[in-house]
Amino acid sequence: MSNHLTQHRIAAALAAVTQPEGERPWTLLLTKPPLTHADARMAIHRRRSPDSWPLFRTDEATVLAEASRAEIIQELARRDGYLAALSAAEHILSTTPVLPTDVDVRLAPWDAGPHLVINFHKDPAAVHAFAAHFGTEVSEVPHSEGSVRIETTGITETGVRFEAYTLIDAPAVAE
Repeated sequence: MSNHLTQHRIAAALAAVTQPEGERPWTLLLTKPPLTHADARMAIHRRRSPDSWPLFRTDEATVLAEASRAEIIQELARRDGYLAALSAAEHILSTTPVLPTDVDVRLAPWDAGPHLVINFHKDPAAVHAFAAHFGTEVSEVPHSEGSVRIETTGITETGVRFEAYTLIDAPAVAE
C-alpha cells in the first residue's frame, strides 16, 4: 500500500490543530517528522519514559512536542489506511460477480495496513466464484466444533489485504 504522507500534508495537519501547552513549538523542532510507524511509536513511547530523556540529550518540552506531533502523523497515516480500504472495498463490490452479506473494514496498527473481511453467509459457491474472479485459492479449515470455514485471501492492486469467507456445517461423521 502506498504511503501518502508528505511534508506538505503533515504541515497542513499540524497547522489545523492547537499544540498543547508546555511543548516546544513544532516549527522549532530540529528532528524531522516521523514517516514510519516505528519512528512514530518511538517518539510516543519516549514521552512515557522520562528516565531515558537524558540519553537522547533532549528536554521535556522537546520530547512532549515530538510525541504530540507523532500522534498527529500516526492518525493521518491511519486515516489514509481507512480511505485505501474503503476504496478497495468499492472496487471489489463494483466488480465481484457475487455480492457479499457484509464487508468489514479493519485497521490494525499503521504498519500492518488495512484489511477487508468479506462474508458470504453460508454460501460456499459464492466464495468460490469470488476467488475465481480475483484469482485466489480457496481453502477449507475446521472452524469450531461442527463448522467449517471456507476462505480465500489476497491483496488488491493497491495493496489492501482481503479475506472472503463463509461458515458452513461440517459434514456428519459416520459412526
